[in-house]
Amino acid sequence: MSVGYITARIWIAKLKSQAIENGRYKVKAAQEVHDNADENPAITRSTVWFKSPALDPVTIRRLDHIQLYAESHDQGFCDNPDLGNWTWFELAIYEDDQAEFPRSKGGVDLIWRSHYNAFSTNEFKWCEGELFEEKHDLIRCLEDGNVIGVRLCSRFSGWKIHARNGYLVFKIGSETLNRPPPPKYSKMVTNLNVIQDVLNEVNVKSEAVFKPSISEGLYRADAFSTAEEPPLRVLALDGGGVRGLMSLKILKAVFEHGNITKKPCEVFDMIGGTSTGGFIAIMLGRLRMSIDECIQRYEKVMGKVFPDGTWKTSSLVWNGHIYPEGPLEEAIKEIVKEKLGSADAKLIDDSENACKIFVMAVREDKGNNRAPVFFRSYVNRENASEFPEVKIWEAARATSAAPSYFKPFKLGDHNLVDGGLGANNPIGWLWTEMLAVFGPARPTNCFLSIGTGRAKNQSLPEPGKLLKAKHTLEALASIATNTEITHILFRTLINAFAPKTIAKKYWRLNFGKHIGDWDEKGGIWEGWATERHYDDWKDPGGLDDVKALEALEPIVKKCIADMESDFKECGAALQN
Repeated sequence: MSVGYITARIWIAKLKSQAIENGRYKVKAAQEVHDNADENPAITRSTVWFKSPALDPVTIRRLDHIQLYAESHDQGFCDNPDLGNWTWFELAIYEDDQAEFPRSKGGVDLIWRSHYNAFSTNEFKWCEGELFEEKHDLIRCLEDGNVIGVRLCSRFSGWKIHARNGYLVFKIGSETLNRPPPPKYSKMVTNLNVIQDVLNEVNVKSEAVFKPSISEGLYRADAFSTAEEPPLRVLALDGGGVRGLMSLKILKAVFEHGNITKKPCEVFDMIGGTSTGGFIAIMLGRLRMSIDECIQRYEKVMGKVFPDGTWKTSSLVWNGHIYPEGPLEEAIKEIVKEKLGSADAKLIDDSENACKIFVMAVREDKGNNRAPVFFRSYVNRENASEFPEVKIWEAARATSAAPSYFKPFKLGDHNLVDGGLGANNPIGWLWTEMLAVFGPARPTNCFLSIGTGRAKNQSLPEPGKLLKAKHTLEALASIATNTEITHILFRTLINAFAPKTIAKKYWRLNFGKHIGDWDEKGGIWEGWATERHYDDWKDPGGLDDVKALEALEPIVKKCIADMESDFKECGAALQN
């Protein structure tokens, strides 16, 4: 990191007498340049620009608000504006003027973001920061002798802050204010640590290729906002090829049980999906479709993309994939153009109160030790997107590139395949995204996870039996796209800690036809007479088996009837 230091001038007066006389007190600083030129672009660099004088108890009790004003600009250019602004100002509480690091309370650093720097310009501009009012955690956490430091922050190599003038303004009244006691961060941190422990256990038990984890950036005070905000509602959609149609019908049933007439994009704050679940997430969230419209579109697209024929095996042998990608790409582009006016519309959506959606794909060359590639309609400040300029059709094509079904999708220098490999149930990733974007203290009243059918039991053949190579491939694919183990490991945890404790907020809605053991009374097997079934499930069909959908309809209807109480509970949670 290269930082050009210019000594900050601070006009210090007796804060108490100044406050009583003028009602305001200003701390002013001179110019400073902050440059993140570190070799590791993923680390945020910060430096203290200037600090306030020490605050005494009387002044703290009379504080009405604190606000930063800064005249500044960044490096003057940005290679990719869609990636967002990565220079900003922070306010932090220090023990005293000599302290090198901000105070920590209950395992949380007492740091709050004030505002982002003037973006992609060489001209100095005045910007005002957040107004930290009397009941804000920043003021509630102040103690006798503490000082407030103004920090300049940048992330990624080459990003700079040129700060010429700054005022840290204290509005102080003549009366002592009553405010709540400081927040108890330790309990929230304990919950976060429990979440990370279980994430680690999930990663081990499921032999996860991709390992969701909580960002270190959440262990700071501004991530634990205590402001009253409406509870979040989030939706996770499994992959499953044509069976995604059944997950849409399950979602429709949830809305009907809750008497919800709004579109999903108006109900859910975030939707995450993988493979065809990602395609549905795009249609519901980014393209703002109703459930009925999405069902109609999905049926039409699947009919075009997966035509019936006897040439599948020969196509796989000669081309390495069964289906040409052209019809899939054309169908996606047609929908995007009709809904947004341009087939090349970007996935990023900066409109106000837009439903946030993400889909995932996998790097073909590093599928065994890399996290999935995220395509987001929003900016995640804790984890920047690799492809912030991705187009909607590109994201849908990449997340749907199931190996052996479609050729990998090339984006930039990378070949991408179906995000369902190792992350077919995206609930863990949805959780970590939600924490990073909305913060770990934001209340949540609905995590809805919808499956695309329970897979039949799948055993692995004995090593060396080459005649069973096809069976081996099917077994490995089934294991790699397993969704139920993720559900089993997360169901209790989410209800316990996400983030309001001990309250039901997680619903997993999936379908399947159970095949039991030998029926002693009837003397028949449920299934093929030549097979023995022990606690098994009827095969829901392949990713491209359009004909199997007809047989799945009664199974889904029975699931909805058998789980009526869950559908009603979930619908009520989405209503509130």
